[in-house]
This record gives sequence, C-alpha cells and structure tokens, in this order.
Amino acid sequence: MDFQVLGSVRVRTRGQAFAVGEPRQQQILAVLLLDAGRTVGLDSLVTRVWGESPPKQVRRSLQAHITRIRRVLEQADPGSAWLVRDAGGYRLDISPDQVDVFRFRNAVRDESTDRAALAEALGLWRGEPLAGLSGDWAERTRRTLSQEHEAAVVAWAAAEIRAGQAAATVIRLTELLDEHPLHEGAAAVLMRALYTVGRTADALAVHERIRRALRDDLGVDPGPELAAMYEAVLRHDLPPGEQTIPAQLPAAVTEFTGRADEIAELDRLADRVGDEPLIVCLTGTAGVGKTATVVHWGHRVRDRFPDGQLYLDLRGYAPEKPVSPDDALGAFLTALLPGGAEISLGVTERAARFRTELDGRRMLVVLDNAASVDQVRMLLPGAGGCAVVVTSRDALTGLVALYGAHRVTVDQLPLSDAVTLLRRLVGPRVDAEPEPAAMLAERCVRLPLTLRLAAELAVSRPAVPLSQLAEELRAAQRTLDVLSGGDDQHAAIRAVFSWSLRQLSGRAVDAFAALGHHPAPTFDVHALAALAGQPLETARTLLNTLARAHLVQPAGADRYLMHDLLKAYATEAGDVDERAALDRVYVYYLATIAAAMDRLYPGEAHRRPTVPAATGPVPGFPGADEARDWLDAELATMPALAAHAATRGRPESAVALSRLLFRYLDGRNETVALCVHDHARAAAHAIGDRAGEATALHALGGVHLQSGRADTAVAHLSAAAARFKEIGDLSSQGRAVAAVGMVEERAGRYRAAIDHYTRALALFRHDTDLVAQAHVLTRLGTVEARIGHAAAVPNLENAMALHERAGHPFGQAWAKLGLAEVALARDHLSDALTLHNEAVELFRSLGHLGSEAWSMDGLGRTHTLRGHPDRAAEHHRRALDLFIAHGDRDGETWALNGLGEACHAGGDPAAARLNHTTALNLAIRTGAREQAARAHHGLARVAVDTGDLPAAHRHYDSATAIYRDLTLPTDLIRKELADLG
Repeated sequence: MDFQVLGSVRVRTRGQAFAVGEPRQQQILAVLLLDAGRTVGLDSLVTRVWGESPPKQVRRSLQAHITRIRRVLEQADPGSAWLVRDAGGYRLDISPDQVDVFRFRNAVRDESTDRAALAEALGLWRGEPLAGLSGDWAERTRRTLSQEHEAAVVAWAAAEIRAGQAAATVIRLTELLDEHPLHEGAAAVLMRALYTVGRTADALAVHERIRRALRDDLGVDPGPELAAMYEAVLRHDLPPGEQTIPAQLPAAVTEFTGRADEIAELDRLADRVGDEPLIVCLTGTAGVGKTATVVHWGHRVRDRFPDGQLYLDLRGYAPEKPVSPDDALGAFLTALLPGGAEISLGVTERAARFRTELDGRRMLVVLDNAASVDQVRMLLPGAGGCAVVVTSRDALTGLVALYGAHRVTVDQLPLSDAVTLLRRLVGPRVDAEPEPAAMLAERCVRLPLTLRLAAELAVSRPAVPLSQLAEELRAAQRTLDVLSGGDDQHAAIRAVFSWSLRQLSGRAVDAFAALGHHPAPTFDVHALAALAGQPLETARTLLNTLARAHLVQPAGADRYLMHDLLKAYATEAGDVDERAALDRVYVYYLATIAAAMDRLYPGEAHRRPTVPAATGPVPGFPGADEARDWLDAELATMPALAAHAATRGRPESAVALSRLLFRYLDGRNETVALCVHDHARAAAHAIGDRAGEATALHALGGVHLQSGRADTAVAHLSAAAARFKEIGDLSSQGRAVAAVGMVEERAGRYRAAIDHYTRALALFRHDTDLVAQAHVLTRLGTVEARIGHAAAVPNLENAMALHERAGHPFGQAWAKLGLAEVALARDHLSDALTLHNEAVELFRSLGHLGSEAWSMDGLGRTHTLRGHPDRAAEHHRRALDLFIAHGDRDGETWALNGLGEACHAGGDPAAARLNHTTALNLAIRTGAREQAARAHHGLARVAVDTGDLPAAHRHYDSATAIYRDLTLPTDLIRKELADLG
C-alpha cells in the first residue's frame, strides 16, 4: 500500500486509488503520514488539524474521523491494522518508504547529482502538496515541501545540463522562476541552460529581470552565485563542467557483427584512462571495418566519457585533399567553444587552445582515416582523462614509439562472423545454403564493406541461389587475378566492387564513376546531375539506385557521401570523361552560386564575375530565403571546391569562387572565408592573374578586419591597393583604400578614415560603379556624423540615392544607419528610432545578421537616450549575441559599452562596471581605441555613482588622453569633471 501527499491526500494499492473522505479526514491522515511509524500525541494532532482554538467536542470528532480513516484503510487492504492507538496518541504502522514524500526526500538527499533519480523523485509530484487542505499547519507544511521541490528542480536541471540536455530544462526552469521570481538558484541555472543552447541574450535578460525584482522587492543586489553566472555568460567563460557537450560520433552501422576481441581490448584499455591520456591506434586494411568498430564501441562506452565525443574524418586516403591539422583543430575548437568565441589563426596556438579545452574533461576523440603520424600529432590532448582512437591503414609506428599509443589490429572477420553478418543481412537463405554462403564470404575476403555489397546483391536477386552468386564472384576474381598477376587482396576487393556494378544499368555505373571525380566529400542530386550529365529526375533515380546498392551513404538531409575505397575505385569504373565531368560540375556550382548571390545582393551583380550558364538542372531560388538556405547547405563544400580548383589545374575557378562568395562570406564563417580566399590568392598568383590576386587579398583583408586583426588587415588591403594601382584598376584600388579607411574608423581614428574615404571617392571619379561610390559615401557620412561635420547629411543622402538607383537594399540599410547617426547627434531621437528600425527590417529580410547587429546596437543607444534603459539593454544584448556569432570583435566592444551605459542609466552600477570592463579589455586587445576611451568614460561614471572619486579621476584621465590622441572632442568629460568640483 502506498500513501500520497504530494498532491491531494490519497491511498493507493494494487494500482487503485481510494478516496480518504472530507478534508478534515485527509488532514488527520496527512499529519500521521508525515510522521509515518511514529506516534503523534493527541494534543499535537488536534492543534495541527483544528488550530489553536479547537471546538469543545474535538476529541469526539477526532475519534469519529479516525474510525472513518480505518474503514478506508480496511477497504484498501482487508484485514490490515495500519492505524494504531498508542498511549497518548495515534500511529500509522507503516514504513516511511510507503509515503511519497519520504521517497522523494531520500532520492534528493542520497542521489542529489543523479539525473535519473532526481527525475524519478520529481515524478512523484502530482500538483500542489496537501491540495485542498487549509489551516496554519497545512500552509507551513505546504510551504516547506514546495521549497524542497524547488531545490530538487534546480538540482535536476543542473544534472541535465551537465549531461548535455540543457534544452530539456528551459521550460521547467522558466515556469519555476515565473512562480518564484526571486529564486536566485533557479535563475542561475536557467541562465546556464539558455547560454548552453545558444540563447545568450535570453540568459542575460533573466539576470536583468531578477536583478530588478530583488532591487524593487528587497532592496538588495543579486548574490555571489548569480553575479558569477552573469559574468561568466557575459564573458563566454563558463566554469568547467558547464560547457556544451559535443556528441559527434556518426550513427552506428546496422547489424554490426563480430569484433568481440577488439571491443574487449578497447574496453580494457579504456579502464586505464587516468592521469595520462590514452591513445589507441586501430589499424587494418581498407574496408575491414575500423570506423564501424570504433563508432560501435564509442556509442557503447559513452557513459565513460561524460564530457562528450569528438569525431573527424581526416580523409587521409580519400581522393580529395586530406584534412590538415590546422583545419581539424578549427573544427574541434568550434565544437568545444561557445558560439562566436575567437579561434586563433596559427596552428600552434590552436593546438595549445585545444589541449587547454580538453584539460579536466573526460572525452573520447576519434580521429578517423589518418594517413600519418604528422596528421594527428597536434590533435592529441596534453593531460589525462581523455581517450583518443586513431584509425588508419598505416601502422602508425611513430605514434606507438613516441607517444605510447596502444595498437589494436582489426583483421578480416573470422569466417563464422562473416557468415553471421550475411545471415543478418540476407536472411534464411544463408542457413539453407551454408557452404555457398561460406564460399561467398571467403570470396568477399571476409571484409564488412564487401560483405554488405554482396548481401545487397543477394537481396536484390532473391530467386538466384547463393551458389550461383558465389560462382559469379569467383569468375570475376579469376579474371582480375590474371590481370593483377596473383591472388591479391586488393584485387579481390575490386572484384566485389566490379561484380556489384555488373548488376547495375550502364547509366548507374557511369553515375557511380562520375561521383568518383567529385571534388568535395558530400554531394546532392544536383551535383550528381552535373557530374553525370543527366536530367534531374534521372539523377535522382540513379542516386536512389546507388544508395540501395550501398555504393553511397546518407550524410544528412538529401546529401550523400562515398567510402573512400569505393570513391577510389569509382575513378576506374564506367566510361566517364573526367575533364568533361569536372567542367560540368564546376559550371554548375559557379552558376548556382551566382544565381543565389544575384537573388540576395542584386545591386552588386556587376562586381561579380560573369560565369557560363549551367548546362544542366540547377535549384530554383524564388526568394532570398531559398538562395540563402542553399548557400548555407553548401558552405562545407566551398573549401573543398576551392582547394581542388587551386591545386588540380582549375585556378580560374578558384578565383571566381572567391569573387562570387565575397559578400556571402562577409561576417559569416571565418575559417571557410580564409580558406576560399587564400586558395584564390594562391591560384591567381600561380597563373599571373594580378587582378584576381589583388581581389583575393582585398577579401582576406576584410576577414581579418572583421576579426579584429587590424595590422594583418591593413597589410592585405594595402597590398591589394598597390596591385590594383599597378594594373590601372582605379575603381578596385578605391575599394581597397576605402577598406583601409574602415580599419581607421574602427580604431576611432576618424580623421584618418575621412582621408582614406576621400581618396577612394577621387579614384571613383570616372567609375560607373554606383554601389562602390555609395558604400564609401555611406562610411564617409557616418564618420562625419560622429564628429559633427556638416557634410554628413549630403554625403549620406547622395549614398541613399545611388543605392536606390542601383536597386541595392543592403546599401540602403547602411545609409539609413548613417542618417540615424546624424539624427542621434542632433538629438532627433524619434527619427533615429525610425531609421534604425527600418535598417533592422532590411537587414533581416536579406538574412545579413552581422549587419543587423549594428542596427540593433543603434536602437539600444537610441533607447538609452530616450530614457528607456530596459529596452536599450535588450537591444544591446541581441546585438552582442549577433556580433559574437559572426566574430565581429569591434561590434562586441560597441554592444558591451552600450549595455554598460544602459545598465548605468537603469541604476545598476555593478552590471555597468562589468560590461565596460569587458569592453575595455576587448578594445585594448583589438586596437579599438575610441571604444577603449568610451569604456573608461563609462567606468568613470560608475565610480562617481559609487563614491570612488580616485577611480573616477583615473578613468576620466585615461578617456581624455585617448580622445585627445584621436583628436576627438572631450567637452562632455570636462563638464562632468566640473560638476564634481
């Protein structure tokens, strides 16, 4: 029999619930349940049920209620005597474990970090405890139980977040905080959950709400735990144990068979993970199932590695270029670090950061298909707690000798396991023909890859005996043995591939062969249509055929990949003109990218190269969303296309790819942008294309500028300008000079920026590129607005008119931001608000979130000046999120300073100090001197408000020195200092 008080008071036995009766009886039973197994004195029982002033006949009433309760218990459990009369009172003769509240408390107390136990404990709650009962005792008890429930929800949520399930906690924590708006523990854990799932702005908003509630209701500031969480979220510096948990292992193969010894050895080695990192080399021939083995094992032991798994196919044996240590580290750091966190460019720095991130974590790292020790050396952790499994066809002797790696060899499957795999894939026919099945397994060299291909053929030909299939394969191998000069395993594998293809149509074989030449690891049906020169529907049918034959594998929504062994064989199969296939696929990609860019940025179409029209089917882009979605889906393909084109005799395509993608990659994925533009630079240099090299240098300079590497940006941009000058391309020279002006603008050197923008306009004097002129006029007018030049308005109005003539909404949005700066400078706050909102809508419609961030930041500054600091803070937080996501370090300093000013205006000096300090540190690191001065100014105001006048004077002096060095006005600082006396 079970008793429940976490909800209405109930008795349950054998799945049936029994009503206790009217509320007074429920309350008497509840009192006895909460002292289960102990005697409750009559006076205490009466006081808890009837209060301090019970009726005169209370003892008689109590006796009547006890009698009715006994009847309920007798009905629930005939013959029982649970309710006992003791000397001086009553006792329920039950174990506390029979009462839900005691089971809840035991789970919370003994398993406070066990997410399953905590979830089970919370599942005992059916609503408000002691529902329907009134009186002082019921209210006190209900309040105590509710507090225990709140603590359990917070503990459960923290455990879920540690297990990588942060998203599952957000709704429950939000509901808890809505009910208890001053619960700091719930707020801290909710902030952590929101941050973990990428909702940084929402996390900061939670802090803002509870900070105001604490200030308004209690007159206090948030406690240390909540303040520490706020700072960690703001700085993207969550303490250990609170990182996003990556789970990158691919799906395990179906019907995995055998490998018991190898799995057992991996288990044994995993037991040794401790102070030193464990490194395992899983070696074996191609197609033997190394990847399948480690992935199967990795999923089995995921609980041993609570901080997650990292996986990367290094493509050491693929036809495409292998993954470099630099790119591998970039991929891993992207998974380990918060979105938008800065990832250094140098491979040595990346390796050091990777080791730092792994320190203290228990993670599984799988480095699949490594070609050599050099490819993995920099991907090894420096401290214990992690296991690294490297798969390779090479013995990786250096890894064993130098790093103490343990080698586990994966050989051909034993015959019994090979036959078992066939049985699982083919079915009863294997048992009906055991000897032919064994022969078929031997002919497949007992390799999982070839066995699966053979099994698919057997399934597709159900009327053909296995003996006939085995004989067909034997004949194919005899031919290849003669050609290869002996009984070679690779010849046997190729025979299985050849035999598989023999069952396909000629078109399907040619499609398979064409895919062997695809420059990138993954592809979709349009890429196959281009490679094979087929209509779209035919390509889709062929792709389905290849997938059913296990010659290609799914790699995401509508995308596929090929095993590197199959891809290498595919280049030998079919009758495919490699040059023509690659011509078609590059024309397809360049034409489709051009169409997508024309849909997104029509006003810049004249600046993009003219590319041949595609000869085959291409995706349609009815709107900007579809164009952007296609580019996003192909983002990972772009570096492979660029590398292949630059190094395999298609340098012009590498250059065109960079020029086409320039605006799309602007502020998006720094790693991809650097790869694409750098390959274009190298390709252009190799063929003496000075214009192409200059254009790529300009693009690289823009990437470095976005990431706050001002010196590197200036070096690339100046080199670009010099090359454009050499070839007489004044318009492109003007754009490069203007880009150097942007470096000066971001540093706060506005007069130097004006000089560069003015020089750029002079170079455009005879140019018909309206958009280029308009962009420079926009920047010039914006800078002039910030320092009060009267020319700002005509320059910005001219820019707007040019953008409108060119049909360039992206440029119109930026011109609106410039005009909003003018409105702010003139204190026309309503106009500024309208212009910023219009810019937000335009950028949002184009999907250019990096630019939207600047308009959101402007909205924040406007709302602060309008006396709405709460709204201002929301906009600055949204801007900060976007800047971080797009790697715009300069934008981060603006948003942080804006947030500090909003917090100061809203009466939160602690938050203002934290934001300005973070902005100051970042501005110093990136060379954004005007924002450093703005941060000092904000810190001075905070110091004044908190009575720290020496600190105020230090920050005022620092701000004044920087502003003077930048030749910017200091009138406001002088006024504030005068007010101090």
